[in-house]
Amino acid sequence: MHCIALFLGLLGLVDPALVATLAPMTGLPVADVEKALRGEIAVRSETVTSASGKSSGRGVGAVLIGKPIADCWAVVSRYEDKAEYQPRIKKVTVLDKSPERLHVKMEVDASVMTARYTGWFALDAARHSVHWTLDHAAPDNNITDVDGGYQLFEVGPGDTLLVYRTWVDSGRSVPRFIQDYMAKKSIPDLLGAIKKRIESGGTYHK
Repeated sequence: MHCIALFLGLLGLVDPALVATLAPMTGLPVADVEKALRGEIAVRSETVTSASGKSSGRGVGAVLIGKPIADCWAVVSRYEDKAEYQPRIKKVTVLDKSPERLHVKMEVDASVMTARYTGWFALDAARHSVHWTLDHAAPDNNITDVDGGYQLFEVGPGDTLLVYRTWVDSGRSVPRFIQDYMAKKSIPDLLGAIKKRIESGGTYHK
Protein backbone atom coordinates (compact mmCIF):
# COMPACT_ATOMS: atom_id res chain seq x y z
CA MET A 1 0.00 0.00 0.00
CA HIS A 2 1.49 3.33 -1.00
CA CYS A 3 1.71 6.18 1.45
CA ILE A 4 -0.30 9.40 1.53
CA ALA A 5 2.25 11.17 -0.70
CA LEU A 6 1.48 8.88 -3.62
CA PHE A 7 -2.27 9.11 -2.96
CA LEU A 8 -2.08 12.90 -3.11
CA GLY A 9 0.02 12.60 -6.26
CA LEU A 10 -2.70 10.61 -7.96
CA LEU A 11 -5.07 13.48 -7.18
CA GLY A 12 -2.61 15.98 -8.63
CA LEU A 13 -1.87 17.29 -5.12
CA VAL A 14 1.29 17.36 -3.03
CA ASP A 15 2.00 17.98 0.63
CA PRO A 16 3.65 21.45 0.85
CA ALA A 17 5.47 20.51 4.07
CA LEU A 18 6.93 17.41 2.42
CA VAL A 19 8.05 19.44 -0.60
CA ALA A 20 9.65 22.03 1.67
CA THR A 21 11.57 19.26 3.42
CA LEU A 22 12.68 17.39 0.31
CA ALA A 23 13.74 20.33 -1.87
CA PRO A 24 16.84 21.32 0.17
CA MET A 25 17.68 17.68 0.93
CA THR A 26 17.70 16.71 -2.75
CA GLY A 27 19.07 19.95 -4.17
CA LEU A 28 16.16 20.02 -6.60
CA PRO A 29 13.91 22.99 -7.36
CA VAL A 30 10.54 22.93 -5.64
CA ALA A 31 8.80 22.48 -9.01
CA ASP A 32 10.78 19.30 -9.72
CA VAL A 33 9.99 17.82 -6.31
CA GLU A 34 6.30 18.62 -6.75
CA LYS A 35 6.29 17.02 -10.20
CA ALA A 36 7.92 13.83 -8.95
CA LEU A 37 5.55 13.56 -5.99
CA ARG A 38 2.62 13.86 -8.41
CA GLY A 39 3.82 10.65 -10.03
CA GLU A 40 5.55 12.24 -13.03
CA ILE A 41 9.23 12.04 -13.94
CA ALA A 42 10.97 15.37 -13.41
CA VAL A 43 13.83 16.09 -15.82
CA ARG A 44 16.07 19.11 -16.23
CA SER A 45 19.58 20.07 -17.25
CA GLU A 46 22.01 22.22 -15.33
CA THR A 47 25.38 23.71 -16.20
CA VAL A 48 28.44 22.29 -14.47
CA THR A 49 32.12 23.13 -14.78
CA SER A 50 34.66 20.33 -14.81
CA ALA A 51 38.01 20.39 -13.02
CA SER A 52 39.59 21.47 -16.30
CA GLY A 53 37.30 24.49 -16.46
CA LYS A 54 35.12 23.13 -19.25
CA SER A 55 31.45 24.09 -18.97
CA SER A 56 28.84 21.56 -20.03
CA GLY A 57 25.35 20.30 -19.29
CA ARG A 58 24.46 17.75 -16.63
CA GLY A 59 21.21 15.81 -16.78
CA VAL A 60 19.08 15.57 -13.65
CA GLY A 61 15.99 13.47 -13.04
CA ALA A 62 13.72 12.41 -10.19
CA VAL A 63 11.01 9.77 -9.84
CA LEU A 64 8.79 8.49 -7.04
CA ILE A 65 8.95 4.72 -6.53
CA GLY A 66 6.22 2.91 -4.63
CA LYS A 67 8.51 0.68 -2.60
CA PRO A 68 10.42 1.01 0.69
CA ILE A 69 13.88 2.54 0.50
CA ALA A 70 15.57 -0.80 1.34
CA ASP A 71 13.96 -2.45 -1.71
CA CYS A 72 15.05 0.45 -3.92
CA TRP A 73 18.61 0.38 -2.59
CA ALA A 74 18.93 -3.35 -3.26
CA VAL A 75 18.18 -2.74 -6.96
CA VAL A 76 20.01 0.55 -7.48
CA SER A 77 23.23 -0.68 -5.87
CA ARG A 78 23.33 -3.95 -7.84
CA TYR A 79 25.14 -3.76 -11.19
CA GLU A 80 25.27 -7.36 -12.42
CA ASP A 81 21.76 -7.17 -13.88
CA LYS A 82 21.59 -3.57 -15.16
CA ALA A 83 21.61 -4.66 -18.81
CA GLU A 84 18.46 -6.72 -18.23
CA TYR A 85 16.22 -3.70 -17.68
CA GLN A 86 18.00 -0.40 -18.27
CA PRO A 87 17.60 1.07 -21.76
CA ARG A 88 20.77 1.75 -23.74
CA ILE A 89 22.89 -0.48 -21.48
CA LYS A 90 24.39 -3.11 -23.77
CA LYS A 91 26.76 -4.89 -21.42
CA VAL A 92 27.93 -4.65 -17.81
CA THR A 93 30.94 -6.50 -16.39
CA VAL A 94 31.67 -6.24 -12.67
CA LEU A 95 35.45 -6.54 -12.40
CA ASP A 96 35.69 -6.23 -8.64
CA LYS A 97 33.34 -5.48 -5.77
CA SER A 98 33.23 -4.70 -2.07
CA PRO A 99 30.43 -3.34 0.13
CA GLU A 100 31.76 0.19 -0.44
CA ARG A 101 32.96 0.17 -4.05
CA LEU A 102 32.49 -1.51 -7.41
CA HIS A 103 34.84 -1.58 -10.39
CA VAL A 104 32.64 -1.95 -13.48
CA LYS A 105 33.11 -2.02 -17.24
CA MET A 106 30.17 -0.50 -19.12
CA GLU A 107 29.02 -0.53 -22.74
CA VAL A 108 26.30 2.03 -23.43
CA ASP A 109 24.38 3.06 -26.55
CA ALA A 110 24.83 6.84 -26.40
CA SER A 111 23.01 7.53 -29.71
CA VAL A 112 25.88 9.35 -31.39
CA MET A 113 28.30 6.59 -30.37
CA THR A 114 28.70 3.45 -28.28
CA ALA A 115 30.34 4.52 -25.05
CA ARG A 116 32.76 2.00 -23.58
CA TYR A 117 34.36 2.81 -20.28
CA THR A 118 35.40 1.45 -16.91
CA GLY A 119 34.23 3.27 -13.82
CA TRP A 120 34.49 3.33 -10.07
CA PHE A 121 31.13 3.18 -8.31
CA ALA A 122 31.17 4.28 -4.67
CA LEU A 123 28.35 2.80 -2.57
CA ASP A 124 27.18 4.57 0.59
CA ALA A 125 24.52 2.37 2.16
CA ALA A 126 23.98 4.75 5.07
CA ARG A 127 23.13 7.65 2.74
CA HIS A 128 21.57 5.38 0.10
CA SER A 129 23.77 6.90 -2.59
CA VAL A 130 25.83 5.68 -5.54
CA HIS A 131 28.47 7.94 -7.08
CA TRP A 132 30.41 7.00 -10.18
CA THR A 133 33.55 8.38 -11.78
CA LEU A 134 35.74 7.29 -14.67
CA ASP A 135 38.67 4.96 -14.08
CA HIS A 136 41.17 7.03 -16.03
CA ALA A 137 43.72 4.21 -15.87
CA ALA A 138 41.55 1.83 -17.90
CA PRO A 139 43.12 1.38 -21.35
CA ASP A 140 39.93 0.90 -23.38
CA ASN A 141 37.86 3.96 -22.43
CA ASN A 142 36.48 5.73 -25.49
CA ILE A 143 35.04 8.70 -23.57
CA THR A 144 36.99 11.44 -21.85
CA ASP A 145 35.17 11.61 -18.53
CA VAL A 146 31.98 10.67 -16.69
CA ASP A 147 30.47 11.59 -13.35
CA GLY A 148 27.09 10.91 -11.84
CA GLY A 149 25.05 9.24 -9.19
CA TYR A 150 21.83 8.03 -7.65
CA GLN A 151 20.49 9.08 -4.29
CA LEU A 152 17.43 7.75 -2.52
CA PHE A 153 15.22 9.67 -0.09
CA GLU A 154 12.53 8.09 2.07
CA VAL A 155 9.21 9.80 1.44
CA GLY A 156 7.20 7.40 3.59
CA PRO A 157 7.19 3.77 4.72
CA GLY A 158 6.31 2.59 1.22
CA ASP A 159 7.58 5.35 -1.05
CA THR A 160 11.06 6.46 -2.10
CA LEU A 161 12.25 9.41 -4.17
CA LEU A 162 15.09 8.55 -6.53
CA VAL A 163 17.27 11.43 -7.76
CA TYR A 164 19.65 10.83 -10.66
CA ARG A 165 22.42 13.06 -11.98
CA THR A 166 24.72 12.35 -14.91
CA TRP A 167 27.46 14.14 -16.81
CA VAL A 168 29.50 12.71 -19.67
CA ASP A 169 32.34 14.21 -21.68
CA SER A 170 32.37 12.15 -24.86
CA GLY A 171 35.52 13.83 -26.09
CA ARG A 172 33.59 14.92 -29.16
CA SER A 173 32.22 18.30 -30.07
CA VAL A 174 28.50 17.83 -29.41
CA PRO A 175 26.36 21.02 -29.37
CA ARG A 176 24.75 21.83 -26.03
CA PHE A 177 21.21 21.72 -27.45
CA ILE A 178 21.82 18.16 -28.62
CA GLN A 179 23.17 17.20 -25.19
CA ASP A 180 20.07 18.68 -23.54
CA TYR A 181 17.75 16.91 -25.98
CA MET A 182 19.43 13.56 -25.39
CA ALA A 183 19.25 14.01 -21.61
CA LYS A 184 15.56 14.94 -21.66
CA LYS A 185 14.79 11.95 -23.87
CA SER A 186 16.93 9.31 -22.20
CA ILE A 187 16.51 10.16 -18.50
CA PRO A 188 12.73 9.51 -18.37
CA ASP A 189 13.26 6.16 -20.11
CA LEU A 190 15.97 5.20 -17.62
CA LEU A 191 14.07 6.27 -14.51
CA GLY A 192 10.88 4.68 -15.80
CA ALA A 193 12.72 1.38 -16.27
CA ILE A 194 14.23 1.50 -12.79
CA LYS A 195 10.79 2.22 -11.31
CA LYS A 196 9.27 -0.74 -13.19
CA ARG A 197 12.09 -3.06 -12.14
CA ILE A 198 11.71 -2.19 -8.45
CA GLU A 199 7.92 -2.09 -8.33
CA SER A 200 7.68 -5.41 -10.21
CA GLY A 201 9.85 -7.11 -7.62
CA GLY A 202 12.60 -7.69 -10.19
CA THR A 203 10.47 -9.29 -12.89
CA TYR A 204 10.49 -6.39 -15.37
CA HIS A 205 12.87 -6.79 -18.32
CA LYS A 206 13.34 -4.41 -21.23
